[in-house]
Amino acid sequence: MSTVRYPLQLGDIARADFRTSLPADHENSRFQREWGFTFRYQPARLAISVSLSDPSTPTAHIEAYGKPIKGDTLFGQDESDLAAWIALIVEHAGVDDLSRREFQDLVAQHWSRGLEMLERKLDRTDEGIVAVVEKLLSTHP
Repeated sequence: MSTVRYPLQLGDIARADFRTSLPADHENSRFQREWGFTFRYQPARLAISVSLSDPSTPTAHIEAYGKPIKGDTLFGQDESDLAAWIALIVEHAGVDDLSRREFQDLVAQHWSRGLEMLERKLDRTDEGIVAVVEKLLSTHP
């Protein structure tokens, strides 16, 4: 017997809780403090963006989850922002019929991997987060 799958809906994603691994959540909080971000979603968005720049699929196995961020906070309350994030993540996954749970898992993995990638980039420079972000923004594939 096959399971009926429902397509991702903007409202479902907006209301869903998103979490990354507990260690990555601690890193997210550290980056928030060190980089002077006001909100937890700011380093999370940056991390997810950095992870999406890597064409490989993130493979982090997450056993313990950190604090949640609602989808409309993590991705923005504007429907076009939310839709753009969903499209980027789904396109990156190469799967067009993700369940909400699968989507949440992908976000957790991208968030975790992105924080690791940012940490490595910061370790290789003395210029700080502003320089790292400027370099990320000016990089063309």
